Formats: sequence, C-alpha cells, structure tokens
Amino acid sequence: MATVPLTATPLAISLPATRERGLRIAFRVFGIAITAALAGHLATLLWARHAFTGVEAMVALHSNMLAHGEGLYRDLNRYPFTVSAYGPVFYSLTALLERMGVPLYQGARSISFLALLGTLWCAWSVLGMLVANRYARFAGVLLAAATANLTFWGTTGQVDMLAIFWSLAAFRQFLVWREEETTKGLVLCGILAVLAMFTKQTAVAAAVTISLCLLWDNRRRGVLWVGSVAAAAVAAALGVNALNHGHFFENAVFANLNPFRWQKLAQQAQYLALTAGALMAVAVLGMRDAGRRLAPLYLYTGLASAVWLVTAPKVGSDLNYQIEMTLLWCLSAAVALDRLELFPKIVAGDKNWVTLVQIPVALHLVLNLVVTGKSLVERALIEPFKRADIAALQPYLAPERGLVLAAHYDAMLQTRGRIDVETLIYSLLVDAGRINPEPVLGDIEARKFQTVVLYHNVFAGPPAWDSPELTALPKVHLEAVRKNYRLVKHVEGPFLDGEYIYEPLRD
Repeated sequence: MATVPLTATPLAISLPATRERGLRIAFRVFGIAITAALAGHLATLLWARHAFTGVEAMVALHSNMLAHGEGLYRDLNRYPFTVSAYGPVFYSLTALLERMGVPLYQGARSISFLALLGTLWCAWSVLGMLVANRYARFAGVLLAAATANLTFWGTTGQVDMLAIFWSLAAFRQFLVWREEETTKGLVLCGILAVLAMFTKQTAVAAAVTISLCLLWDNRRRGVLWVGSVAAAAVAAALGVNALNHGHFFENAVFANLNPFRWQKLAQQAQYLALTAGALMAVAVLGMRDAGRRLAPLYLYTGLASAVWLVTAPKVGSDLNYQIEMTLLWCLSAAVALDRLELFPKIVAGDKNWVTLVQIPVALHLVLNLVVTGKSLVERALIEPFKRADIAALQPYLAPERGLVLAAHYDAMLQTRGRIDVETLIYSLLVDAGRINPEPVLGDIEARKFQTVVLYHNVFAGPPAWDSPELTALPKVHLEAVRKNYRLVKHVEGPFLDGEYIYEPLRD
C-alpha cells in the first residue's frame, strides 16, 4: 500500500502562503513609497512661493485680477492684452480662496491636490465595480498614484487635475447608475460632465463616452440625456458670455486655436513611451473579448487618447495634456491584471507566461517613482534661485513705474498682481491676425512702457532657440524695442539666459 510523505501537505500549504505574504510586502513597500512621494509634493506645494510653470503663474494672475474686481474674460484688443484660456470654475475657486486669505499659488495647488486625491478615490471606486481580484484593484490605484505625470500636475495650480476629477467622477457615477438606474444618478452624472467642460474645454471624453453608451443601450434615454446636458452646457456658456460682455467665447474658444507643431506631439510621445509604454502594453493584453461590462472603460480610454492626439501638437501644450489618458490606461491595466488572473497565478506558483506581466508593472512603478523624486528635488533646489531672480527684477516692475511689458509672468504676479501684456498669447494672436497689434506697438514706439523684460538680448540678434513659447514678441515689436529702448541690466535667472531689462531711450 502506497504512503504519502508526511511533509507534502504542510509544504504545499506553506508555499502559496509565503508567496502571498511576499505579494503583500511588495504592495506595502510601493504604497509607502507612493505615500512619501505625495507627502513630499504636498510639503513642496505649500512651501514654494513661486510658479512651477508659466501657465500656473498666468492662472494665478487671472484669478487675482478676478478676485480684485477686474473681471475674467476681457476684450482682446484692449489693455490688459491677456487671455483667460479656460472655463470659469478653477479661476473662481482660486479667487474665492484668495479672498479668504489663502495665497494664490497655495490655494490653486491645494485645489489640484484635493482633486488628485478625489481622482484616486474615484479610480478605486471604478475598479471596485470592474474587477474581482482585490490585488488587481490595489494595483490599479498604485499604478495611478505612482504615475509621475499625475503627481506633478496634481500638485500644480492649473485646471487639469480638477477637470479630470470631474470627468472621472462623472464616469464613476455612470457606472453606479448602470447598477441602480435612478434618474437622480443620471442628473448628477450630467452635472459632473458639465463641470468638467467648464473647468477645461477639452475635458469631453467622459461626456462623449457616457453619451455613446446611453445611446447604444437605449436610444430614447440617450437622446434625452445628451439633449439635456447639451442644453445645460449651451445655456451656461451663453450666460457666462453675457456676463462677460461677449468675451467668454472670444477668450476660451477663438483665442485657444493655437497653431500646431508636430514636433510637440513627437516630444510628448517620447515621454509617454518612457513613463507609460509598459503599462499600455499590459492594458492591451486584457482588451480582448471585453464585453459590455468593460466596454465603457475602454471606450473612455480610447476617446481620451484621441483627444490627446488632437491637442498635443498645439503650441503651448505640455505633458498635462496626457494625464487623463495615462490615468485611464492605469485603470485598463488593472482590468487586464484581473482578467489575466496575474495575482492568483503568482500565489499559486504558476509557470504560465502571464506571471511575466509583473515585470512591466513593477517597471512602471519604479520608473515613475524615480521621475517623481527627480521633479521633487528640482522644485526644491530651484526655489531659492527663483526668489533671488524676483528680488532682482522687483525694482524694475514696481507698480509706480506705470505701464510694463514683461515676459516673466511670475514676476508680474509677485510685484504687481496683474499683467499688461501676456507676451506668448499676444504674439500668437498677432501672428494669426486675430487682434490689432497697433496699440501695443504704438506704445513701444512712443516709449510708454517704463520697463520691458525679455528672455534674450534684442541687440544680439534672434534668440538661440526656435520655440514659439519662448519667443516673447512679434518681430516688428522686437524691432521697435531695439530702436526705442536701451538694455540696462541682465539678470542671471534660473531659466534660459536669464532676463534682459530694457528702459526707454531719453531724448
């Protein structure tokens, strides 16, 4: 009679338990690292007094002008020559916090950080409705929270993270509605979708996803929802436009039609491939035979990717244009891990090829944590240089000096709280023939600007860089500066070649 060795059963039981314990330890290690990275970002956003990006400074300037009664959307052919390029939601919240005594940058960044946390919660909730395995659900949230692009823009005072929060919240609400099918749920879904679009105009992927899914399931109900949301959005847009004397559409739509440069898309694609390429490959593995339950997530991911492809080549675009898409690829990757049964196979010691998928998952986590650490160090190290830079510029930008033309937006916020000419968007609009250049050009020629601050020496020929974002003024304006102004100081700033300060020639 055959006998079974006494050690076989305990060993068979202990190995899976050991593997699962190792899995839990790995999750804890990554969770601690991600929490530390978020805490570092939180500390930095509260400590830093100067802009992380040029757009952050512009959003703060517009919010400050709104808070002090100067309005938000202005006539593009009158001073101040600046464009409020986004919907009113983020500006209004930042202005409200400023009126309550919260510093502009800290208020705007706090809104973004809270939106980031809310987005991660929505991701957790969405995955709870789409995946069965708890490790796959945890992995999806960790993948999103570790993504360097999300944490960078989720701690920057720009509109992007708040728009993504509204969008993902709308999508989450749609998934909840599919289980409950209450009218209240659909109404809330519509409100969130409209809030997303009035935070950032390109935040349409969630609304389109919900619309298509509703139309596919029940055409009558879909048409009713689409019509109601569209009517609400149009009514709100017309109302905002009327309150701003017709300038909302002028600012948020027509002035946003920037020229395209395909090299911008190539640059973004390189970063995307580096920081999310492995993740996207994992997500694709789980898309086969998805079925009705998962179709909305994949549709949303595809539409967000399409929005990125269309908008990324625009002059002025940055890596913030791809964060919604990357977030959704994280969620799609979590679904793939669940469908491939990666974690049960790891615990069971399965030799199937699927277990190799843990390599790109770990690669995404490690690589993005490294990039996040690098961005944190850069923010901390460059802040003292920015403070010295602003201190050197301050005497030349003091409010009592009158009209000032400066390409340094952060300096304008710190010294004056407003801006007279937003050089980048002004140059783009002049080159596109959308605004009259004569008022600003005439004031340069008449030497009415008491200070001009540019990022290059106009007496040394054209700048060394070929970038519309860094070209401060149209050529004819630069020629007028050469003829009517003198270089009085060169400040060794932290970016490019520093700042060149010009003052009018004296007859």
